[in-house]
Amino acid sequence: MTRRAGVAVASLALLALAACGGGSGSGGDGDSSLTIAWTSTPSELDPNLYGGNPDVYLGHAHMGTLLAYDIDVDEDSIVALDDLEPGLAESYETSEDGLTYTFTLREGVMSEYGNELTADDVVYSFERMTSDPKTLQSSILLPTSNVDVESPVTKVDDYTFTYNLTAPSAQALTILAYPILGILDSTEMATHATDADPYAAEWLATHSASFGPYVIDSFQPGTEVRLKASDTYYGDAPDYTDIVIRAVPDGSSRAQLLVSGEVDMISEPPIDQFQTIEDGANTSIFQGPDIFRHNWTFNTTDPALSDPRVRQALSHAVDREAIVESIYQGYAEPAYTPQSPQLYDDQPETGTYDPDLARDLLAEAGYADGFDLQIAFSAERPGPYAENIARLIQSDLAEVGVNATLNGVAAVADFQAGVSGKKYQSFLYTERPSQPDIGFGLFLYLNSKSVLNTSGINIPRLDEIALEALRTAPGPERDALIEEGLQLVADNEPIANLVDVPALVGINDSVGGYKPLTSGGFRFEKLTKE
Repeated sequence: MTRRAGVAVASLALLALAACGGGSGSGGDGDSSLTIAWTSTPSELDPNLYGGNPDVYLGHAHMGTLLAYDIDVDEDSIVALDDLEPGLAESYETSEDGLTYTFTLREGVMSEYGNELTADDVVYSFERMTSDPKTLQSSILLPTSNVDVESPVTKVDDYTFTYNLTAPSAQALTILAYPILGILDSTEMATHATDADPYAAEWLATHSASFGPYVIDSFQPGTEVRLKASDTYYGDAPDYTDIVIRAVPDGSSRAQLLVSGEVDMISEPPIDQFQTIEDGANTSIFQGPDIFRHNWTFNTTDPALSDPRVRQALSHAVDREAIVESIYQGYAEPAYTPQSPQLYDDQPETGTYDPDLARDLLAEAGYADGFDLQIAFSAERPGPYAENIARLIQSDLAEVGVNATLNGVAAVADFQAGVSGKKYQSFLYTERPSQPDIGFGLFLYLNSKSVLNTSGINIPRLDEIALEALRTAPGPERDALIEEGLQLVADNEPIANLVDVPALVGINDSVGGYKPLTSGGFRFEKLTKE
């Protein structure tokens, strides 16, 4: 996909998907089934009801999107903003002011119910997304992409529609490949709608109704999902015609299932099982680029932590190299920048290990004798090793006179409520912006109006920068804004980023074609049998 000078025009040829490879899967020669173990599986299928990351991951299988992520990128690079290819749309043109995209749909695309894709399906899908202001699409993805939420798309004819923006956007196209913005079969949906349920939410909670490469064959909420390759998919047939995804919460159990050959892939392989997986006869740990970070978030409304010098001091007190080696066994990198280095190259440095500087900063802030600090954590996020990370931080802080007490919160719901309610003085957490855009990352976690601003940081100039960056097309002007914003984050450090974590998946050697997406998922139809 390229963008020309002057009137920006991008024309996407009707590209075929990559040819599928031959060979045998883990189930034996000719087997076309794949079994995956995730930590959890969705409790429902409605894209308007975001219930966690597995909803998005599964959406990559059964939701047809207007554009698709192009995974043919360098193995050391993330799938970034411009890495897009045709999906349900075969081409688009951009207006001179960058506010209107005119899309042309592929013709002859059929849903699993035998209904042809038209612009009416696109209009219906966006109307459904925006029917509730609390959906993730309405509240975050469309507004931050400057899409006109009141009139996101307009039908031109059966195969043409416009995509309407209120200001230029760096990520307006990228979100169209995100599965919860997938297109639904409005004809089929209408057969399940009622006066009380006009958008057929009850039916869609347990059924698929899109134009993706797979369809839902059976669904047991929170337990198991079975997928079958769609007979009506517009692209080439995938190697795997049947996929089973099972919820296996225990990490060691997932690892053992992989090594024994009972499953072909596992999510979130536990660190203490990495060697077991690597030593398996046919298994290994896939490691790829990601924008996933584990961090230590400060409540900036706390009396002590409201001083940026204190927050910087705490960050400089932590030996990230030691955390990487002892906790992550070298499968991560110390995080020394305000945002993931995969999103932006030139960033100010933060959090270098310097206990003497930490003591000096504490003294400047009036805490020469230290102070008491609580660190909350959950085994769910960042993971079962959270307590070990907290203990290492606790030990480092003792060296600079800070007395840290640890608060392990057993119930995930209670922990999340405490994070959202800003009840903790500090806590261990994770972040992975769903869109691979530095401006989106600045807004999502650091803008005072964002629901995901868990630190409570409120810097008016940073708010202005984040909003302006979202309204500015890529180029020198936007870069200048981003660099000013990153410096403000470094100077204030509301979040001490600890480690940059790669995409880690346990996988059978017979499965090829895996490329992680910044959503945390992958393109199911691109998996190959090696």
